[in-house]
Amino acid sequence: MNKVFPQGENGYAAAEPKAHPGGEGDVPQSLPHFLVAHCGDPASWIYSDQKCDGTNNCGDCSDELSPVTVCPPCGPGWWRCPSTFFKYCDCIPRHLCRDHVQHCSDWSDEYACPGP
Repeated sequence: MNKVFPQGENGYAAAEPKAHPGGEGDVPQSLPHFLVAHCGDPASWIYSDQKCDGTNNCGDCSDELSPVTVCPPCGPGWWRCPSTFFKYCDCIPRHLCRDHVQHCSDWSDEYACPGP
C-alpha cells in the first residue's frame, strides 16, 4: 500500500491511496465503481470524495490536476500558487497565507495573498 501522509491534520490518520489488491486495474469488488477514483499510478486508487478536495491524496496530484482529473479553480477559501507543501497541489488554504512560513514556491502566500 502506498503511504502518502502518515499523519493528517490534527493528528488524525490521513487519507492515502489504496493499492489495487489484485494487480493493476483491479478495484475491490465490494465497492461500487462510483465510489472509486483512479490515480495517475494505475496501481493506486482513492475514494471518489477525495478527488478535487484540494489535498494531494494520490501522492502525485493526479486527483487534483489534469489530465487525470478536471477540478474547478480554487474556491474562495484557497489561494492559487505553485505549492511547496506536498499535501497540496495548485492551491493552499488561505489560513496558511501570511503566517511567516513559505507554502508557495514564489512566496506569494506571504506577499500577495490577502490572507484568510
